[in-house]
Amino acid sequence: MSRKKLVVIGLVISGLIFAIGPCYAQKITLVFSDWHLTEPHWEQALKEGIAVFEAENPEIKVKLDYVSYAEKETKYATALEAGKGPDVFHLHAYSMRSFIERGYLYDITEFIEKEGSCWYGKDFLDPWYPQTLELVSKDGRYYGLPGDFMAMVLFRNKKLFQEAGLPTDIPPRTWDDFLAYAKKLTRDRNNDGRVDTWGFGTVGAISPGFELRFTPVLFSHGGSYLTPDNKRCALDTPEAKRAFKFFIELYTRYGVIPPGVTARNPGDVREQLATEEVAMILGSGWTVPIVDGLNPDLKASEVLEASPVPVAAGVSPKYTTTAWLSTWVIGRNTKYPEAAWKLLRHQTSKPMTEKWFRDARVLSSRRDVSGGLESLGITGYNELLFDKFARVIAGELAHAKFVPQVKEWPQIIETVNTAVQEAFTKAKSPEQALSEACRRINSILK
Repeated sequence: MSRKKLVVIGLVISGLIFAIGPCYAQKITLVFSDWHLTEPHWEQALKEGIAVFEAENPEIKVKLDYVSYAEKETKYATALEAGKGPDVFHLHAYSMRSFIERGYLYDITEFIEKEGSCWYGKDFLDPWYPQTLELVSKDGRYYGLPGDFMAMVLFRNKKLFQEAGLPTDIPPRTWDDFLAYAKKLTRDRNNDGRVDTWGFGTVGAISPGFELRFTPVLFSHGGSYLTPDNKRCALDTPEAKRAFKFFIELYTRYGVIPPGVTARNPGDVREQLATEEVAMILGSGWTVPIVDGLNPDLKASEVLEASPVPVAAGVSPKYTTTAWLSTWVIGRNTKYPEAAWKLLRHQTSKPMTEKWFRDARVLSSRRDVSGGLESLGITGYNELLFDKFARVIAGELAHAKFVPQVKEWPQIIETVNTAVQEAFTKAKSPEQALSEACRRINSILK
């Protein structure tokens, strides 16, 4: 066969391969991980959102990786250290500093710069609340995009309030009011001679969810975890001591928290609210849909009310609660950073964050969804703005402060969590447990 014919045949074959290649091209597979996948209402929402992404990006297949809320940081860190890990995943903001400093996250700054402007013409990052962007960046570089952004508030069952002879439309303004309410709500409802309903439910287990339940009590008493420069423990101040003692004595002295508090994680406490074992808990946007899923007969959206966290009598702290922030990130070991960015951008887009509110009632860190761009003539998402729970949660963001953003934070909060357990079980007095915790925190910070 002549060389000329071979060349022609080769060109024909190449043309055929080029023509049919895209039809048989192997899809890129991204691993997406999120603790919300273990929660039925969130799982459905996320699957629907991923389906939209895959339809818009047919060359990309998304594989779901399920992880529990308590295990996520350990699982991700272990996998990333081993050169593996998910391509895109969801983190609690308090883990960001540690993950950034350990080099676990992909630097997405160049992707952000290439995006240019957002939908209303300003910088791509302009829709996000500025304080949330601070938590996903370091030295001018970005390692994630903010997700859910919500203040912790007090949820109360107005049916139980009414049964106890308490006003359903007057929430406790101070912790003294709260304690008085909690005492009346702690009672024997079925008349068998034993208490079966308690005033308050909270997290006492060693759990990532502890931070969100204890911190509002600390801040609303005027206390702080660390000094303003984040160099030393501030739990030895009178305000912090008062907050810690009050939190402990709700269980040990006043008995308004159900037995077994040191084994209770956030899911347990929400179940207590769903079954009317407790009348009040601290929660946020996720509380109502989860409780409704646990007990639809309760009619959570009708029976529950939300109000600001009470404040200690005699003090007027600037911040009275804490804010929850989640972040969406790309793992450093991804083989497909461009595709991962597409998924990250999709999950944090305006349409998707509106969907997350519709399906899971979580508020967005985007101002074009949760509000804050009215000066530009841009209003938030109507369904969010007119929701009775979302209004309270969004309104409290102005009074919410993040916990200290230091890489040692996971160790610090676990130390406080342990001190609470020691005091709850009376292994140590509140004063001794807190004092020893403060010394340990100072050692951690050295």
